[in-house]
Amino acid sequence: MEVQRSSLLNGIRVAAAKPQGSQMGACTIMYQAGSRYEIDDELGATHFIRAASSATCRGYSTYAKTRFVAQQGGAITCTGDRQSIAFTLKCPVTKFPLLKNYLLDTAVRGLFHQWEINDLKRIVKDDLHRIHPEQRVIDLAQRACWGGPLSNSIFCEPDRVSGMLGDSLVSFTSRNFKTDQCTVTSVGIPFEETIKLAEMVEHRRELPPPRCEMCSFPRRGYETYDLGPNTTTWLCVVVPGCGTCDMNCLIKHAIIAEACGAGNTQTGQHSYDRMPLTPLALMAGDDLHTEYKAFNISYQETGVFGIVAKTRACSAWNVAMAASEFLTNVADLDFKQIEIGKRRLQLNLALHQEDCVNICEGLALAAANNAQIDSAKDAMTMVDSTCAADVRTAAACLSRKSCNMAFAVVGDVGIVPHEWELFRS
Repeated sequence: MEVQRSSLLNGIRVAAAKPQGSQMGACTIMYQAGSRYEIDDELGATHFIRAASSATCRGYSTYAKTRFVAQQGGAITCTGDRQSIAFTLKCPVTKFPLLKNYLLDTAVRGLFHQWEINDLKRIVKDDLHRIHPEQRVIDLAQRACWGGPLSNSIFCEPDRVSGMLGDSLVSFTSRNFKTDQCTVTSVGIPFEETIKLAEMVEHRRELPPPRCEMCSFPRRGYETYDLGPNTTTWLCVVVPGCGTCDMNCLIKHAIIAEACGAGNTQTGQHSYDRMPLTPLALMAGDDLHTEYKAFNISYQETGVFGIVAKTRACSAWNVAMAASEFLTNVADLDFKQIEIGKRRLQLNLALHQEDCVNICEGLALAAANNAQIDSAKDAMTMVDSTCAADVRTAAACLSRKSCNMAFAVVGDVGIVPHEWELFRS
């Protein structure tokens, strides 16, 4: 897959990928403006911005955006995390000239009328009720791991929803939606069209003043969310990981997560038709209600590496202790397990290559970190070239970080170990 790159004078990075014979294309406008950049009255702003992606902007109303874009076979989505927020248009390649202004309007020209924000508060409250427990426990684990900006949740706190103001969203976007934090990427769209869209994001050619960055620090915290007694319980234990700024280190951590077992492989249509991935799967034994999986989440300069587990309340204590012990001894992975992890990671990269939206947002993230990974094949080559001994060294580094271990639980919080019991062990 051929990728063309460029940078504008105002700092916007541009990349366009040309796949072979694709009828669907995607274009992403991404800002390095995730929830970690929220301050004071802006806490929860990125959650509202994601919800307001279909709201009225300067050029088009909510009705015009939802109706016309859908009629042309397209869709505009907004995704975000602690590091970034991305607006993506997916549509037939031939319809991009008709729809590109709708993407630009959504990403750059938001008005955030207070009456629309008030209407969105009900939707945001519904979002909070619908958060999957696994997603919630991973979000809480990141809050427990970090003090400072990275402790900001990607979700708006329930007690802040009613008081959210449109002016707070305007303040957040005006301070963080800057050209030096912006990347514009496309898949299947001509490079010339992508450049034209990037030039329309901001007409000024000079770089904006540098943004003030606040540092985060490990805090070895403990977070809970009570679902009541005898409920299914999700547990998550994490240590500080690596950032996207070091691509080689990031690949090593991804290999370690896959070598541990990053989830079960679906082999049928039912929840129990799954093949567990070793070695984490061996910890569950004969308990069909207990699942473990490893994960790695990276921000710009740091990240978290951890294990999330789902189990019944009666076994939550043992599962929590087992997960923390496994993470402490993750350096014990052998070379065979690391090689298996490399193959699993390569398979996931190949599956990722099928979705133009995933490719486009991945390309935007790579461009934001000045990394040149043109395709899944290039990424798989980097995985192959990573030495197993170096991966073991990275795993040993994670084990040494167990002194900064953080813990989160969602479910029956009265049955799990308290922080002093867990950390003492």
